[in-house]
Amino acid sequence: MKPYYERTGINIQKPVFERFERMHPFKMINYLILSISGMLYAFIAFMFIKYLALELHGNFEFNLPNFFTVSTLLLVCSVYFSSQLKRAYQNEDISLIQKTLSIMFVGGVLFFISQSIAWMELLQQEVFPKVNNIIPYLFVVSALHLAFILAGMVMSGFLFYNYMLIEHDPVKTLIVTTNPTEKIKLENLVSYWHFNTIAWTVLFLMFLFIF
Repeated sequence: MKPYYERTGINIQKPVFERFERMHPFKMINYLILSISGMLYAFIAFMFIKYLALELHGNFEFNLPNFFTVSTLLLVCSVYFSSQLKRAYQNEDISLIQKTLSIMFVGGVLFFISQSIAWMELLQQEVFPKVNNIIPYLFVVSALHLAFILAGMVMSGFLFYNYMLIEHDPVKTLIVTTNPTEKIKLENLVSYWHFNTIAWTVLFLMFLFIF
């Protein structure tokens, strides 16, 4: 018997909850993590704007550290390379997958370094005694995002190690590149990395506009 759509011409969309139930567990977990982190970023940004931005604006001379800009550019560049993961997987190019994952990992390390230097620049400006209320917000935003980036680095390092083990084994390569779960893992990593890059870029632009 033909499907209902072909027999009647009526396309009945599946309920949202039914599609959610059919979703792969890895994707479900990834969407849940992104949703929670998105709400955290939004809450922190809202609290900062509501309680601190107007109070701080114009009350003191404050220069946003240059290495905040550097760290943002590093993440944006890493997004370009992470976008190649899906194409590399489809082409069964294990070496390109490894190269891309290693670039993402190194990008995360450089982001950590640039953020550390940015905090050193903040300390050298000696503005904290004048704006004690801003310290928790800057610290929470920076620490929260660093934690998310660290999680992405762990994911990329784990996948890099797995692909390194099968690089010279055609049979294992075929098994991995035809396994839908492996594809979902890479897609989750890419969406996770892109989300955190966008979140940090939005926060950076917010700070840049305010200060």
